[in-house]
Amino acid sequence: MARTKKAQPSELVKLSAELPPLIRALEVEIRQVSECMERLKKDGLIYASEHWRKDSNDDPKYLYLLYSQQQGERRKREYIGCDMSRIEEARAGIGRAKEYDELRAKLTALQSRAYHVQQAMSDARRYLTGEARNYSW
Repeated sequence: MARTKKAQPSELVKLSAELPPLIRALEVEIRQVSECMERLKKDGLIYASEHWRKDSNDDPKYLYLLYSQQQGERRKREYIGCDMSRIEEARAGIGRAKEYDELRAKLTALQSRAYHVQQAMSDARRYLTGEARNYSW
């Protein structure tokens, strides 16, 4: 069996000194992701898919946006038409919605990381002070 090196208090101090900049970086990243999500939401999110009506030559001509069906309602369809500015605006909104969802997943992961770090730091403080764990849920 291999012998493990005993932890020295100086190593704990060194390790704890590395934490504040890492915590600040995590806080900044959470704030940046949240601000980006707010900008995207302000610019407008479109949770729909494209559907093209074809002309007589079987080429796409008229764009419709098909929204997800809500419980007890018919599926919403929005006519966009063939105006390129409206088509680009609709596509941009769909892209923003996809980016928003990706950022929401990233924010959830960052918040989870912050929660777990906080729990680990609470445990470390408890170990250092010799307190008994409080299991009050």
